[in-house]
Amino acid sequence: MFAGFIRSVSPENDRETGRPAKGAALADILRLLRTVSAVADDASERNVAIAKILDAVCEYCKWPVGHAYLRDGDQLSSAGIWSISASIADYEIAEFRKQSEATVFALGQGLIGSVAANGAAVCIADVTVKDGFLRAKSAARNGLRGCFALPVKLSGATVGVIEFFSPETAKLDAEMLELLGFVGGQVARVLEREDVLNSREQLASDFESQVQGTVGMLGAAVAQMRSALDVLGDSNDQTRICSDGIDQAATRALSKIENVADQMETLKRQLVTVGADAAETVKTTHDIGQQARDMRDGFATLQTRAADAEKMLASISAIAAQTKMLGLNASIEAARVGEAGKGFAIVAKEVKALAGQSASATDEISRWMSSMLDAVAKAGGDIETIALAMDDLQTRAEATASQTEQQAGICISVATDADAAVGEARLVGESVAEITAAIGHSETVSSELGDAAKNLEAQGAELSTRVEGFVGKILAM
Repeated sequence: MFAGFIRSVSPENDRETGRPAKGAALADILRLLRTVSAVADDASERNVAIAKILDAVCEYCKWPVGHAYLRDGDQLSSAGIWSISASIADYEIAEFRKQSEATVFALGQGLIGSVAANGAAVCIADVTVKDGFLRAKSAARNGLRGCFALPVKLSGATVGVIEFFSPETAKLDAEMLELLGFVGGQVARVLEREDVLNSREQLASDFESQVQGTVGMLGAAVAQMRSALDVLGDSNDQTRICSDGIDQAATRALSKIENVADQMETLKRQLVTVGADAAETVKTTHDIGQQARDMRDGFATLQTRAADAEKMLASISAIAAQTKMLGLNASIEAARVGEAGKGFAIVAKEVKALAGQSASATDEISRWMSSMLDAVAKAGGDIETIALAMDDLQTRAEATASQTEQQAGICISVATDADAAVGEARLVGESVAEITAAIGHSETVSSELGDAAKNLEAQGAELSTRVEGFVGKILAM
């Protein structure tokens, strides 16, 4: 089957008069198939593998130049992969090589674009005279004539084109198409292997990146958790200090409030007593004031009667003066009648003496009455002053009683508030106890979270190590 291919491709065979041995041809074919299959199986780097396949085909066909194009979207450009026989110097095909690497083919354009669009191998006997071969002039100048190109298909789509050139003319038969189709399939395997490796590497890289990112996020979360735990620990310490301070302050405040409440209770009782005493004082002051006013009225009556007594004394004094004048006149008349008026003279003398005594007594009584009137007047003034003072005292006592009543009400209100404050202070003490218990629970939770953070960190490190090992095994497959 492949003998025709050998005859068609190799000019030496065309010039031979006899057919090559069938066993030798089959051995060459098998060698080619094994070579390209082995290269495709062991391919670790795309360009190297494709170059080896080109070398194998060139060696089998005895053609000196092989070149590969790869597809990108709707265009094909040189992959920079060549197989050039050692019998050709670089400068001999430099122009053709440069133009080939610089030319980009659209689907359907030129030889390469047509092969890619049609998905079928093409053989050109002489490219230098072929219409539509874009590199005909550079090929002619570099001594290249015969050419065949075959598609590289992957999953039914053409992903590349490989081409081969010879200084001699060439033609392609059906047997060559079948063989070259197998070679193109091996190149497709290389590309597929590369895609799989790239996909696997990308998948492994993405997986490792995601896992490492997750591990990194986990580490950051652990770091944040530890930082939060440190802050929480500091907060717990500060809260405990504040709680202790509040507890002590609440205890002191409770003691003081209870003391104030007791004192306010005592003060309330005293103010109630003072209020009662003030009310009694008001009553007593009112009674004394009333008595003073009564005495003032009595002294006013006494002053009036004293004035009447003065009038009576004045009348008595006038009578005494008249009696004295009468005694004097009687003495004068007794002396005038002589011996006959001696008895009358004695009576006149007695009357005169009585009138003198009456006048003296009247004067004494008048002085006494004057002193008494002065004393009564002074006592009346004093009683008036006392009455006014008692009125003022009564007013003050009433004001004091009112203020005492108000103070008692305030004291009762303060005492009630103090009792309520005692209850609130006790509630504060209970709340502080609850805060202390909550701090203890928070410290327990913080400790457990700290242990969990350590476990997470250790598990994250172990996961990172296992992922690295897993990715290494995947990439080594």
